[in-house]
Amino acid sequence: MELQVFQHDGVDVVDSRMVAEMTGKNHKDLMRSIHGYIEILEKPTVNQTDSVKGQRKIAPSDFFIQSTYLNSQNKEQPCYLLTKKGCDMVANKMTGEKGVLFTAAYVTAFEAMREHIEKGAPMTDYQRSVIEARQRNLALKEEANRIKKAQLLEKIAAEYEGTYHQVLQAHATKELTGEFLLPLPTLPDKTYSAEEVGARFGISANRVGRIANANGLKTEQFGEWFADKARSVNKEVSTFRYFASVFPEIEKALEQL
Repeated sequence: MELQVFQHDGVDVVDSRMVAEMTGKNHKDLMRSIHGYIEILEKPTVNQTDSVKGQRKIAPSDFFIQSTYLNSQNKEQPCYLLTKKGCDMVANKMTGEKGVLFTAAYVTAFEAMREHIEKGAPMTDYQRSVIEARQRNLALKEEANRIKKAQLLEKIAAEYEGTYHQVLQAHATKELTGEFLLPLPTLPDKTYSAEEVGARFGISANRVGRIANANGLKTEQFGEWFADKARSVNKEVSTFRYFASVFPEIEKALEQL
């Protein structure tokens, strides 16, 4: 078996699955070992010539890069990408024939990759297949995320009725198809009571009403009439609620007083 080196974000790496196969290890066991190495590397160290504590000089990503792959059931599984330094570390923990053969294999593979790049040679079939596989994996992950978002939106939509239900359902279809197959409902403009308008300017609701009457502001441009229950008697009365467009008009009227 030949160890295959490829580039990840401009760094030469090998897949931990291939390393496990070449060294005769179970991939889960190798992952466990790498995780242990990373925990050690992440511990703060103190430079003997530096009094600043907690200064880390070694980045785990120089050795091991977290990654994922899709198994035969299209389920995402963890793996690591090992740099040449990472392979050095794994090889240093091995003894006997397997350690010697793995060291020879990865040194040869990384040197061949460097020569390949320096000569400007085209990608090998393996390198091309790695890139294509990663592109497929990324597309599948994005699709899975869209489906999860759509399912969550539909679950939330089931708890509502009316406008909120329509909005959530519309966004769920957009996550799945990339466009609004269900139209978004037209949301009414927010309205404000005379008390709320008055609070904005520090005046009473009655004064808001007087200003609105004097300046012809109780029109469909500035608000709507609603049937409301009177506070003093048990009957409905017509109440005008204002749109936000009335605020500059009220401010202008107050400046002219």
